[in-house]
Amino acid sequence: MRVNGVVLRVEGRFAWVDVAVSQGCGRCNEPGGCGGVNIARPFGASSQAVRVSNEIGVQPGEQVGVLIDDGVPLRAALVAYAFPVLGVLAGAALGAAVASPGSVDLSAGVGAVVGGFAAALFGRRNAALPNVDLPLRLERIPASQAGVCER
Repeated sequence: MRVNGVVLRVEGRFAWVDVAVSQGCGRCNEPGGCGGVNIARPFGASSQAVRVSNEIGVQPGEQVGVLIDDGVPLRAALVAYAFPVLGVLAGAALGAAVASPGSVDLSAGVGAVVGGFAAALFGRRNAALPNVDLPLRLERIPASQAGVCER
């Protein structure tokens, strides 16, 4: 997947690129378009600055494409959604297993909340490590293609 952006600044071997979060596939607002990108609009800004390794030597103000492998968003979704769900299930099972006979429901409920919260924190902590580079790559794009989203 590729989204277009503009290089904001270059720091050492990294470039900070302002990418439009809401670019979508180009058919999002057309009849028959999926509109899937619209789900993110209430939760964040329309653009975001990302740090990308500057292997091609881009300069501030340059139009670039930011590429990410197709499997990466799926793995991120698994960390964001599957870990907490598994934590809820495991916490509920553990809470029910250690409960006294009269309080199984309460223990399972508390276990579910604690398990989901712990799994979400674990996934978030591992996803937000500051020294880990995102698997992003830069490519130069002609000025005639700026603003076009490709997949």
